[in-house]
Amino acid sequence: MRVRPVLVWAGLAAVLALTGCKASATDEAAPAAPAAAQADAPISAEALCAHLKKEAPRIEAVGSEVGAMAQLTVSIANLYGDHVDQLDGDVVDAQALKTCPDVRAELTKAAGIKSLAEL
Repeated sequence: MRVRPVLVWAGLAAVLALTGCKASATDEAAPAAPAAAQADAPISAEALCAHLKKEAPRIEAVGSEVGAMAQLTVSIANLYGDHVDQLDGDVVDAQALKTCPDVRAELTKAAGIKSLAEL
């Protein structure tokens, strides 16, 4: 069995399981990851930002928050590829917030989340 399809299905299962758990208006977004953790990320902030910019139109076109969340999760997992075991939502969110906050805002709105760390 190939690893990537298993990870994709696991990601989709996690998204579907979490869709019933929305944060309330009083919940705070997760704190940004420390700079040291961002430096150790296998995907650079610039590569992440370029990927998110390329994928944003396709993800936003899905038309539902659950679908956009699933597409975004799979897209980021695919970007990490062989390094998916090092995927850290806090680091991904901090990188996106630093390098492409507008795209991050569009994608989190489309997915109905406050932070990419929620994926």
